[in-house]
Amino acid sequence: MRRFLPVVAASALLVPAAASGLVFKPSSLPAAKVGVRYQVVIHVSQGGHHPALGRDFPSYTIDCFGADSGGGFMDDCKRLPPGLKLKEYSDPTCAPPLEKPACVVIAGTPRKAGRYTFRISVPNVGSASVLGILRKYTIVVRS
Repeated sequence: MRRFLPVVAASALLVPAAASGLVFKPSSLPAAKVGVRYQVVIHVSQGGHHPALGRDFPSYTIDCFGADSGGGFMDDCKRLPPGLKLKEYSDPTCAPPLEKPACVVIAGTPRKAGRYTFRISVPNVGSASVLGILRKYTIVVRS
């Protein structure tokens, strides 16, 4: 039993560090097909909750534009596959309330085959700067 307790204590110390980062689900996006309706909901959470939970944060918007790591404006909306758009989304698994993840949906009917890589920007509630946190995604559209 003495061997088991230190292992449990060490793993318990790692949980808060892992839980403090943003989690994007899904981690990758499924392929799409030209002319076939596509819809994927992306959940962004911190410890399973909306990232702004417990913080005085006036606006929390997930989008395909925002501030890049250098503080410049980035707009990856034009990099989405033609026919797809990123929009706000809410259902019983998403915020509000803030106890649930923040969500967006990528939806539409793809019009052109190809490989499309774009970034999604979320505010960094742990920072007073305008810099967001960027997450890169790729959608492969097949003909």
